[in-house]
Amino acid sequence: MPSSPIVVVGLCSSERRRYAAALATAIGRAVVRVSDPTSGAASGSAPRPTPVRIARTRNEIDGVVLDVDADVDALHLEPCLRRPAPDVICVVDAPHLLDDLRDRSRLVPGAGPGDDRGDVGARARRGASQIETASHVCIVNWERLETARLSVLMSLLAHLAPTARVRLSRGAAEDLDALRGGGRASAGDAADEILERAGWVRALNDEHDPYLTDRRVTTERYERLRPFHPARLVAALDALDAGRAGRVVRSAGFCRIASRARTLARWDQVGPAIWIDPLDADMESSLTAQDLAFTGVDLMPGAVARLFDEALVTDAELAAGPQAWATWADPLPVWAEEDVLDHDPHGRDGDGH
Repeated sequence: MPSSPIVVVGLCSSERRRYAAALATAIGRAVVRVSDPTSGAASGSAPRPTPVRIARTRNEIDGVVLDVDADVDALHLEPCLRRPAPDVICVVDAPHLLDDLRDRSRLVPGAGPGDDRGDVGARARRGASQIETASHVCIVNWERLETARLSVLMSLLAHLAPTARVRLSRGAAEDLDALRGGGRASAGDAADEILERAGWVRALNDEHDPYLTDRRVTTERYERLRPFHPARLVAALDALDAGRAGRVVRSAGFCRIASRARTLARWDQVGPAIWIDPLDADMESSLTAQDLAFTGVDLMPGAVARLFDEALVTDAELAAGPQAWATWADPLPVWAEEDVLDHDPHGRDGDGH
């Protein structure tokens, strides 16, 4: 077993806690729950227990199983910032996965200003992030699904997390063999940093090679040099949400909007919600315009590209140049100046569209 802490995540609290406790028992470690004590107060629910310091040294925290509540972004935990990245086990409740990734719920209802956990769709976004950062995805309650649906689910997980080992769990104790054996697909050997595990990142790096496949599940890369017209982009997003290209479960990457041409933006979509957040205005001279990865079920061949090609600036609009673009009506949410100048590079500070 690795000497670093084992991080256990998952949207279903009961299944995650049960798995973390069983895993800790099987390997003789303590289990420590990691939660945000402010979340209960923000949502109006019962207050959380008073937090206590769980470790004074790195050696102490390395000897535990961390059971991470969904209101905490595991990417911000110190062990997940290490290189090589630690083992992260995402516990997926099979009967609810597709619904979880379409959920419009807020992660923390009543979250304060600037806290994107209060955005519509934030719960689905966290679910996708948990899968994408995992080294192991353990599927529980999979026995309830028919074979065809289970095949789609497993392939979808492999597309979202191609460096992870996707496993039909028969209990934490039996899953230990996967952990002890290295537990990753061949592509995972290169994923020393946790952010390199996500399927969309690997797609943009031409390294996307999921080892579990189903003909209904596909990932497509969309690259274009022209910026998007803001109004036509909104129309394309509405069409995407309406299913005109099939069921897009997840898309992410980078985009440029003509009316904000000096700033490259981070694109982050899960289910019905999308965040288009500014990155760095210093990237004005970058050649990147649109570089996006789309993962979905029953995507129509070429439909995503056709949909968004309609949103690109035309030849005449391109010739008009940035001064003309800046005068266009822009229905997308306004970016605050401080967001453009001092924004989290992982796109976690903006408002959802």
